[in-house]
Amino acid sequence: MYSFRTNFFLFIIAFAFTMQSCNLINPEEPQPAYLEVNHVSVSSNYPSQGTNASKVKDVWVYVDGQYLGTFELPAKIPVLAEGSKQVILLPGIYENGIAATRSAYPLYKGYTTTLNFTPGQTTLVDTFPVSYYPALSYTWYEDFEKDTSGGGISMETTTNSLAGLAIDSTIVFEGQRSLKLEATSTNYIIEVTSVNDGYYLPRGKDIYLEVNYKSNHAFTVGLKGILSSDTRNIPVILFNPSTDWNKTYINLSKFVNANYDVSKFKVYFYMQLESGESSGTLYIDNVKLISN
Repeated sequence: MYSFRTNFFLFIIAFAFTMQSCNLINPEEPQPAYLEVNHVSVSSNYPSQGTNASKVKDVWVYVDGQYLGTFELPAKIPVLAEGSKQVILLPGIYENGIAATRSAYPLYKGYTTTLNFTPGQTTLVDTFPVSYYPALSYTWYEDFEKDTSGGGISMETTTNSLAGLAIDSTIVFEGQRSLKLEATSTNYIIEVTSVNDGYYLPRGKDIYLEVNYKSNHAFTVGLKGILSSDTRNIPVILFNPSTDWNKTYINLSKFVNANYDVSKFKVYFYMQLESGESSGTLYIDNVKLISN
């Protein structure tokens, strides 16, 4: 017959074995360190790259080459790492202004640094710096700041347009002037395009149109493909009204690649009133056509 002491001893052994088995099945999770990133600062060389106005929404985080995720700014990010690690922070945008198409903007150079992580503690990068890559091609830039006596602007109305364009000095994003496009019940279509005979755009590259805009009416941005004897309209995206100034990054790459028979392209902005509407106004500033 087993004594009480023997039974108790066997119970302790069984309990310890059970606990050890549980620890093997459900091991204690490691404690993360944290990386806090609050802001981004975009810089540009204005004479050659234009405005530094931006709309970076996210940060894409890599630690020692491993992608941790995409996080909306400001962000506090758990990091299962300890000690000195290489950290890469890439600026994230909403491509074409759509939240579902988050992207690390390929024309901005991200931030690379070395940080020391301690489990349970937070490492702060309050603001990470971003700039354009140095070897980009700035095919077209228009900020509407040229003096009207110095040659005007690089946009014009098309034959489709019933309304004219105007330079505005009261409602501007930055600087002194913006482009005002206004349609009325009688002149209900306005379409403007880049001047000259079109631009050569590289296939197989990242091509973006950056625009600051403010509008009380929906409008379309697209490309006009210049063919040998005709012009092809290539609508890219329809934007909804934005009563505040907004910034968008429009990805043109797939539209250029798909129209392989087009040699040159022009950018256009188009707004048309529906029956019963009395007016619509669109303001545009800082138009950039850039590729890598």
